[in-house]
Amino acid sequence: MKFVSRAGWGARPTTPNGDARIDTNLGVKIHYLGSPYRILGHENCAAKVRSVQSGHLNEGYWEIAYSLVVCRHGYVYEGRGANVQCGANGSRTLNRNHYAVLGMVGTSLPGLGSIGLGYLDTKPTDEMRQGLREAIAYLRRYGGARGEILGHRDGFPTRCPGGPLYDMLRAGFFEPGANSGPVQYVTVAGDTLGSVAAKFRVPWSTLAEANGLPMVLTGSHRFVVGTRLTIPGQASSPDPQGGGTPITGYVPFPGTEWFEGRPNSRIITAMGVRLVQEGCNPYRVGPGSQWSDVDRDAYAMWQRKLGFTGADADGWPGRTSWDRLRVPSEGGVSAGPVGYEPFPGAAWFRANPNSSVVTAMGVRLVAEGCGAYLSGPGPRWTGADRTSYANWQRKLGFSGGDADGWPGQTSWDRLRVPRQGGGLPYEQGGAPGRTYESFPGAQWFRGRPNSAVVTEMGRRLVAEGCGRYTVGPGPQWSDVDRESYAAWQRKLGFSGADADGWPGRSSWEQLRVPRYTEQYQPYPGANWFRSNPSSPIVTNMGRRLVAEGCGQYRIGPGPQWSDVDRQSYAAWQRKLGFSGADADGWPGQVTWDRLRVPRA
Repeated sequence: MKFVSRAGWGARPTTPNGDARIDTNLGVKIHYLGSPYRILGHENCAAKVRSVQSGHLNEGYWEIAYSLVVCRHGYVYEGRGANVQCGANGSRTLNRNHYAVLGMVGTSLPGLGSIGLGYLDTKPTDEMRQGLREAIAYLRRYGGARGEILGHRDGFPTRCPGGPLYDMLRAGFFEPGANSGPVQYVTVAGDTLGSVAAKFRVPWSTLAEANGLPMVLTGSHRFVVGTRLTIPGQASSPDPQGGGTPITGYVPFPGTEWFEGRPNSRIITAMGVRLVQEGCNPYRVGPGSQWSDVDRDAYAMWQRKLGFTGADADGWPGRTSWDRLRVPSEGGVSAGPVGYEPFPGAAWFRANPNSSVVTAMGVRLVAEGCGAYLSGPGPRWTGADRTSYANWQRKLGFSGGDADGWPGQTSWDRLRVPRQGGGLPYEQGGAPGRTYESFPGAQWFRGRPNSAVVTEMGRRLVAEGCGRYTVGPGPQWSDVDRESYAAWQRKLGFSGADADGWPGRSSWEQLRVPRYTEQYQPYPGANWFRSNPSSPIVTNMGRRLVAEGCGQYRIGPGPQWSDVDRQSYAAWQRKLGFSGADADGWPGQVTWDRLRVPRA
């Protein structure tokens, strides 16, 4: 790999966005320049990268939008680099889901040929193809990128990365395969053993050993400009999806955000035991199951032991240091997929709820330095919760009525309260999340429904970077919906039969599909059904019962209410968990609202 650092191509110094750090994502998206680009000698490539950076800064970006840039001569230029969110994929979610790699080819100008411009560079050279493979391998090995290799257009409506690059991408030309070996790096002014090790997220002692340097050196050892170094690979090997695979029998990396949520878990106890075994022991009475500042101090000692410094040794676990700690997974210890509580709605808080969601919110407020508790936080909403939340709102920059302590959608989403799971569905008085579609049930999808719910689901999958649609999404459930949903399940950390594309309750609730707004048939009332009506409402009700697997019909359903309608409705009530007189087949308000009968 012919790697050119930012200093090597003359990047303008910038101030990183504080919210830009990432430890892992789904993979890489390929881009092109999108404008005519003339074939030039390699001595002009660095100037082109500088012009791209200047253009992005002038457009309001804090930095060049791409993670890496590859020129036609196969050199890989460091843009934002590994472990930093890119800015080129079209939205914040798309940028966090994939790194962005620019292949420096442009678009053609029909009829111009070489008139005044020289030959236009629209197709990647063999050297560029190799450089793209090496760039992807670099982001997998040092940036936590998993196995997806997509084009810009796969997540955002654009022509990027152009025909030639996209055709090669789809044909698999950019899959690194055996090309994901060690990186060659040439030092620039100011490089030290510690700074180069931090750039590539490897211990400086390992870097010294790989290059035959005396082991008596320290991380502050300064290199002569132009020293060629071999950067060794990480300890774990790439998995089929491109990320690091923890050794069998150990807890897989739960994600930095999981720890920032201050979890209470057996994983924390097991981690603390391993840190003590490694000589990283600031504990007095621990370790225990509740993440605390002393756990963070212990983990920072572990990171420093590995050779990390600065922000890479801040005590928040990252994938590389976690995989090397090898926390045993005895007893099935696993963090599970990370998710956040959807906003329950302002009215929910004003009703003084008693819920684990309130406790989790309070823990996050304390973690953000906003806690005003004397003896909490606890599950019952109190004045201390409101005061703490007002501190959070002011920390975000809100004031006046926008910092009154009552949670709103924007501040809640930014607080990232870990999902608590369990509890009653909102229809039965639980924490609502009222703006989202409740899980329709696995069988509903296997019936290949035609519904606006499927459309809304597809739109959410696209927003999460999991869409595999070419002309959709649409209302008819199809194989491409299932492929897209499988990508979402894998993103959440599911695998095998749990990532087969058939929605389950856990993955559905984390997707947060907006509630479909078309008017359903309002409940006609109990007496209406007992009057033996003949109405299209009965027909539509029967069709929904069939779709839910509750139909008892032989030749129906039809408009005339009958005993078979009542038998079918009783099956629906039992499916919802009702029994006795509550499952007698006569529709009630709660069961009717959940059936969602289309308006006649």
